[in-house]
Amino acid sequence: MALIGWIISIGALLGGLALRQDAPFPHADQIADGLLLAAFLACPSFWAEAPFGIGRKPRIMACLAMLLALPSILMRP
Repeated sequence: MALIGWIISIGALLGGLALRQDAPFPHADQIADGLLLAAFLACPSFWAEAPFGIGRKPRIMACLAMLLALPSILMRP
């Protein structure tokens, strides 16, 4: 599960940074903020001790849900 967390974290971080740099569409900054939040939530090294009582699996599943919901956000008129 930690490997999935690292893959999601690195992918979301790079995607968020790329959107901040290029910003080819109107709401790219908001989506970039969401990707950077997903990178923070999925990073296993920040949350190794479960500081707020939230375990690793619920955070990674929340990040997966955020990333899978991203296409529905992008398809808004």
